[in-house]
Amino acid sequence: MLIDEQGALEMRRAIYAKGKAAKIDLVRAIDSGRGADAYSDAFIDLLSEVAADVLVNDVEPARYIQAADAEWLVTRLNGGLANRAEYAMLTHVIGQAVSVPPALAAFVVGEIERGIVKGAAGHQAGVVTDADLQSLRTVVYAATEGSSLHVTQDSAEALFRIADALADGAENPGFDDFFAKAIGNYVMGLAFRWTPSASEKKRVDAWLDAPEPGFGAFLGSMLDFSRIGQDVDIDADQNAADARDMMRAEAIDAGEAEWLVSRLTRDGKISSAERRLLRFLKEESPAIAPALAALMEKAA
Repeated sequence: MLIDEQGALEMRRAIYAKGKAAKIDLVRAIDSGRGADAYSDAFIDLLSEVAADVLVNDVEPARYIQAADAEWLVTRLNGGLANRAEYAMLTHVIGQAVSVPPALAAFVVGEIERGIVKGAAGHQAGVVTDADLQSLRTVVYAATEGSSLHVTQDSAEALFRIADALADGAENPGFDDFFAKAIGNYVMGLAFRWTPSASEKKRVDAWLDAPEPGFGAFLGSMLDFSRIGQDVDIDADQNAADARDMMRAEAIDAGEAEWLVSRLTRDGKISSAERRLLRFLKEESPAIAPALAALMEKAA
């Protein structure tokens, strides 16, 4: 069966004729993709749009993927992602959200890794394509709950396994640079919290919708003003604390060095991506523990 542009258009009309997409529509679209021998880009766009509406746009609060919805989707994708349309769907969904359950981000990173390392859903093993790289950029830096733009240990471990699995001659300079900066982010960065949690967002929205007065009560529920002296510059103090934390994070201590060395040496060779990482760390870190410094000298 082929889902061509006309077939995708007919599916779109059937789904949105009633106003908005529902979970049953997403299930049917996923099943249609899995049952097709081939499909058009129009179908990929439709699947991504339906998933984004169901999981990101038509939820409360909007653009916050709920943990229960993420669990439902992962369960529905029984056995992992089956085709490139599903990869595109999840990359699009995560890219549209301002808060993603960590388990969903980890699932997608794991599926991208599976395709690259073992070969899956028509993907050649041992190769990082430009599409893989785009998906990895979106998902590895996803705004997971409580943190944004900070690479997790699970993602860092997956990236090392990908770097180890690349076939000789299959190096991708774009991946090398991404890998170096992502691993650098993990060992040198901080998990700054850029977005409120879903519950906090609901409280803000409830206050905005409430009749006056309500401002004082709302602030009182969010802040303890009794701890703030009149002579304290809150922003200056926070900025100074953040700067100190960043300096500490950028130094690679003995524990981080041990973790890096164990992964850089476990397959007996240092890949082009790993060499790029070593150069990046040497350039960016103000202090590097001796074990890693020694490996840098040896690799050079």
